[in-house]
Formats: sequence, C-alpha cells, structure tokens
Amino acid sequence: MTDDPPVAAAHGPAAVAARDRDLRSREDQGARHPSGSLAPVWLRASTDIALRCFALAFCIVALVYALGILRVVVLPIVVALLLTTLLLPPARWLRRHGLPDGLAAAVTLLGAVLVLAGIGTAIAPSIGGQVNDLGTGVQDGVRKTTQVLADKPFNLSRREIDQRVDDSLDRLRQNSSSITKGVTSGAVLLGEVLTGLIVTLLLTFFFLKDGSAMWNWLTRLFARDHREGADELGARIFAALSGYVRGIALVGLVDAVLIGIALLIIGVPLVVPLMILTFVGAFMPLIGAFLAGLAAVLIALVFNGLVAALIVLGVIVLVQQIEGHLLYPILMSRTVNLHPAVIILALALGGVTAGIIGVFLAVPLAGIVSTVLDYVRSHPQPDPPLAATEAEAVSS
Repeated sequence: MTDDPPVAAAHGPAAVAARDRDLRSREDQGARHPSGSLAPVWLRASTDIALRCFALAFCIVALVYALGILRVVVLPIVVALLLTTLLLPPARWLRRHGLPDGLAAAVTLLGAVLVLAGIGTAIAPSIGGQVNDLGTGVQDGVRKTTQVLADKPFNLSRREIDQRVDDSLDRLRQNSSSITKGVTSGAVLLGEVLTGLIVTLLLTFFFLKDGSAMWNWLTRLFARDHREGADELGARIFAALSGYVRGIALVGLVDAVLIGIALLIIGVPLVVPLMILTFVGAFMPLIGAFLAGLAAVLIALVFNGLVAALIVLGVIVLVQQIEGHLLYPILMSRTVNLHPAVIILALALGGVTAGIIGVFLAVPLAGIVSTVLDYVRSHPQPDPPLAATEAEAVSS
C-alpha cells in the first residue's frame, strides 16, 4: 500500500504532461526533412554556418574582382581617402583661422603638392643615375654572397650555388609581370597615370572641402534607428585610417633617417635611394622592411666588404627593434592593433589578388575590418521582435 502513491504519481496527469512537453521540446530542436526524419541540431547549425560562409566568401571574391576591373576609378578613391587623412588637420586649422572651406582645401592641397615637388627637386640630382646602380648592386651583392658561401668556413659548391642564383634571377625576371601586375596593368600606361592623378587630386580637394556634407548624405541613406551607429562606425574607421597613415609615415621616416645616418658613417654608397626604399617599405609591413634591409646589406657587401655588411645588418636589426618595441606600439596602439599573423595573411591575400597595389592596401583594409569587428562586439544586436513575445508567453 505504501508503493501505490508513487506509482500513481508516475502515471498521473502531471507525468504525462511532462512527457508531452519533453517530446515537444525535442521536436522543436530538430527540423523535419521532406523524408520525415529529424535533423540533429549540430547538423542544422553546421549547414547554416557552411552556407553563410560560402555566400560571404563568394561575395568577397566577386567584390575583389569587380574592384580590380574598376581599378582606374577605385584606386584614386582609395589614395584620395588616405591623402585626406593626412591633409585634414591642416585644412581644419585654416578653417578655424577664418578661411572658407574651399580656400582652406585649395591652400592645403597646393601646399602638399609644393612640398612634394620641392622634395623631389632636391633629391632628383642625387638619385638620377643611382636607381639603375641600386638594382645592379643588389644583383652583384647576391653573386658576392655566393662567393662568401663558397669560401671557408662554408666551403659550399660554387658551381651549384651560381646555378641556383642564375635560375632564381631568371625566374624573377620572367615572373615580374605577375609580381607587379597591379602596376604594369594600370599605372604604366600614360593615359591611366594622368587620369588617375587628376582624379586623385580632384577627389582629395572635394573630400577636404565637402567631406562632412558627403558623409552626412551617406548616413541619411540608413534608417533613422541606424544613422547614429553608422556615423560612429564611420568616425572610428576614419580615425583608424588617419592614425595608421600618419603613424606608418612617421615610422618610415625615422627608419630611413637612422639607417641613412648609419650608412653615411660606414661609407656605404647609394644612401639616398636606400633611404627612399626604406621609407616606401614601411608602408608594406614586414615584407618592405625585410627587402629594404636586404638591399642595404647587399650594397654594403659589394662596395665595402663582408665586415661592413655585417655592421649594416646589425644596425638594421637594432633599428627594427627600436621600431617594433618603441615607435610602432606608441603610434599604433590607439589606432590599428593587428597581430603579426593577421598582417602576414593580409599581405599574402593582397599580393595574390592585386599585386603590389594589393600589398600596399592590405594592412589598411585589415585595419578597417578589425575596427568593424570591434564595433560589432562592443554594440551587441538587439533581440528580435519575436523574442519579447516568446518571453511573455513563457512567463504567463
């Protein structure tokens, strides 16, 4: 008699209702296929993720190819935006001192052009006949390296090393079109160069003059509830780009000056072309610094010997350590903070898709993506409208 109440409870209305709720919850967790079988939750989730990833990858590839086809228009827009991040502070300073928007933009742009023209006029005589010497010196440095490896203490086969070097140089010449495809297919033609230059200058002027009005027009395309978020995200992206361009330019300038002083003290020739190569290489993180440093070491090896080349190598390593542990963290910590692995992947993807131009734009684009992701993480999406209805139904 003492066992009757539990048995009754196990088969009572409450137990049946509990089993029915459990069965309904299990049915809700899995969707029925046309065949009538239940799909596990993990399979549904995996399929949804795979389909979304495929659609996203397809859209990215299509966008990249579309931008490549429209590079004559897209590249001036990108360059104009980067130039605007540099020239906007002086333009704002002129506006605060009473100049109209158009005049402030014109004076700022004209001043930048005059500064660049002055720098080019000042360094042109010193690099006029040294650019070809730089390429020849690098090749001679590679061959001189083979001689060092063939002597003591390495004692490697000189014939085999020379053959490998010749094959590598020939392969580099044959593949130069693919390496520089972003340049040879667009900027070599004089018409495209002039068109791109004119469009870049005009866009930079209008971005400086009417950038705020243009951005306000773009934000009005969004729904009212999303305009504030779009404006905040745009401000973050512009701040990240501005900090990146100014920071990387300053890092490249400091590297070029320090390495140039060291080369002058050691007595290495072709100092000015090597400084320019170091400055330009700063805009291609990791790869640019390595190539510029390698060129300086090879030139020192050809003209000054092995000891001078080792000293130059030590100076470059020291400068890179100062940059990596002091300058770069200070200048970039508040703007674009990317892991070296992300930079390597971005450079690889940019080089494969758009050549040198892709390498140049890879890190800024990666910084934009990082900024967008940070914004999404800091601003969680609101619950869908049906969530409130379901919550009220459960509570009732």
